[in-house]
Amino acid sequence: MDELGANDEPGGGSATSRVRMLPYREDLAETYAEAIGAWLELAPFQLPGRRVFQFLVEGIEGRPAAMITLWPSLRRVDAIGAGAAVVFTRVASVQVVEDAELLFRRESGEYLVVAKGGKIVVRA
Repeated sequence: MDELGANDEPGGGSATSRVRMLPYREDLAETYAEAIGAWLELAPFQLPGRRVFQFLVEGIEGRPAAMITLWPSLRRVDAIGAGAAVVFTRVASVQVVEDAELLFRRESGEYLVVAKGGKIVVRA
């Protein structure tokens, strides 16, 4: 899967786009976090031979509003926020809306949204 934006053209004629569809992989974890202004760290727990990441999503006045745990090798995302605790599995790709939100998508169409500011939404 390439990293062209939704309005980019393969021939090099690129329209500026804030939306990118990326695969869900360990090497792109920092890209996901940075897209919503979060600082990525390794989780205090790990899987044998695989990395697990965490980042906090800032809310009002810089206070943490959500904690996101990325398990790319398990195709899983855990999202904990105000009034929500979600374990979302079978993640196939991530739609990155720069400086706004991440959509963790299953091949079947369901998705988990993690928005800047900490809002968490599941469409299943």
